[in-house]
Amino acid sequence: MKNASTYEKKVKKLLKGMGKVTPEEPPAGEDAVVALVEAVFQAEASNEQAAAAMEILQKEFVDFNELRVSPPKDIVDCVGKQHPHIRAKAEVVTLALRRIYARTYDVSLDYMTSMTKRDLRRHLGELGLNAYASGSIILHVFGGHAIPVDETLVEVLAMDGYVHNESDTKDVQGFLERIIPQKNALAAHEFFRAHVARSAKALAKKRQADAKARAKADAEAKAREEALAKAEAEKKKKKEAADKAKKKAAKKAAKKAAKKSAKKTVKKTAKATKKKTVKKKASSKPAKAKKPAPAKAKKPAGKTRKTAKKKTKK
Repeated sequence: MKNASTYEKKVKKLLKGMGKVTPEEPPAGEDAVVALVEAVFQAEASNEQAAAAMEILQKEFVDFNELRVSPPKDIVDCVGKQHPHIRAKAEVVTLALRRIYARTYDVSLDYMTSMTKRDLRRHLGELGLNAYASGSIILHVFGGHAIPVDETLVEVLAMDGYVHNESDTKDVQGFLERIIPQKNALAAHEFFRAHVARSAKALAKKRQADAKARAKADAEAKAREEALAKAEAEKKKKKEAADKAKKKAAKKAAKKAAKKSAKKTVKKTAKATKKKTVKKKASSKPAKAKKPAPAKAKKPAGKTRKTAKKKTKK
């Protein structure tokens, strides 16, 4: 956990107010199974809520074998939807009992007594039990070193500044088990349960404020998403309009060019046709005979302009 050394001092100071608790005889046989089921219903609930749930289950179901094979819906209907996380708890209880039975063909925790602490914690997790239920069974049934921790305890400790506000149940459980010795584990557990009960009103107020803050953040996020979507839609619309205009202009230009080209081709064809026609007409007319040029009168031989002048002078 972040800043563990800082929070360690605060938690130890808080725990100075805890009293001494005399350990009771660990439950065995069917009582151990009762402890398992009770641990599941204690998580995220008050002692009164857990006790009321256990009383209903023991009244409505003949034994734990009947509870094991019961649909979670029947447990929800019996205990009531007002119990915190009742659906999830009903599923966890039936799952854990079925897995225990599949291993031993009996609803009993006796086979776990030979397990080491590490193997026991791992196996309880394999049964589907959370940090609180696993810790409670290790502490109450097997007398091991464990501090049951649920989300509510983490939230209360974080609210009061005793643990980092980004910590989860495993972080806090590991932290508390490291700073609290085994001999004080039971007393610390009882103290934390009482501390959570005392903080119920403050926690409810905090949760209400957190819910409002989340709702506001969600609304703002939704508004941002809608604005972004709108902007994207406008951008897309403008792009489509521009593409359409560009396409239209290109089509118009192509049509104009085609028209011009066709006109040019027609003109060229007409010119070529005319030239061909003229040439054809010219080749079909007979050639005109050339008139002989008129013969020039010959001057008398020996008489030239010069000789005539000479005669005149004489």
